[in-house]
Amino acid sequence: SLLTDPDLDGNTPLHEAAISGHSSMLQDLVKELRGSRVSSNEINKTNHCGNTPLHLAFQFDHPDIVDLLIKEGADVTIKNNARLTASEL
Repeated sequence: SLLTDPDLDGNTPLHEAAISGHSSMLQDLVKELRGSRVSSNEINKTNHCGNTPLHLAFQFDHPDIVDLLIKEGADVTIKNNARLTASEL
């Protein structure tokens, strides 16, 4: 699915929206994921570095995206390949 297919770095459209800071795009993606038969774990999917969209929102300093992802059920305890949670980035 276009909503969940990763790129060569393992980033899904949710990862890309978190990196870019496009909160309206991220809201639309979350809404579409909720309405589809896609696993609810998509919000916590990791890329090749072990980063979730939440990790990337913290890393690129997008507090509005951080708040939205947490509200939508992002797991704040997931550690990336460097053994860091999102808030530790």
